[in-house]
Amino acid sequence: MRRLLSRSDLFAAWDRRVVRRTLLALSVGALLCLVAALLAVKEGQDLRGGSAPPLVTHPADPLVAEFTRCQALGQDGARDAGCLAAWAENRRRFLGVDRRPAAPNPQTQPSLAEVR
Repeated sequence: MRRLLSRSDLFAAWDRRVVRRTLLALSVGALLCLVAALLAVKEGQDLRGGSAPPLVTHPADPLVAEFTRCQALGQDGARDAGCLAAWAENRRRFLGVDRRPAAPNPQTQPSLAEVR
C-alpha cells in the first residue's frame, strides 16, 4: 500500500523541484549570455565599448585633416602651433566672424548710488 507523505516530505519534494527549475533557468541564461558574447566577438565588436569612431575626413576641408593630425599627437597637440591655430579657426567658424559684445543696456547698468 502507498505510504502517505507527511507534511515535511511534501515540502522537501517541492523544494527540490524549485531548486532544479532555478538551476535550469540560470544555466539557460548563462548559455545565452555566452552565445551573445561569442557572436559579438566574432563580428569584431569590442565588448568593452571600444575606442571612438574614426573621424570622417572631408577632402574639401583641410581643418579636418589638421584635427586628425592633432588627435594623433595626443597631449602634445595642446602645445602644437598648428593645432592651436586649427582650434582658433574652428572657434571662429562656430562663433561667426562678427560676434562682438552687444552695447550695454543703460536700463541694466547700476547707478552710482547702487554701487556705493
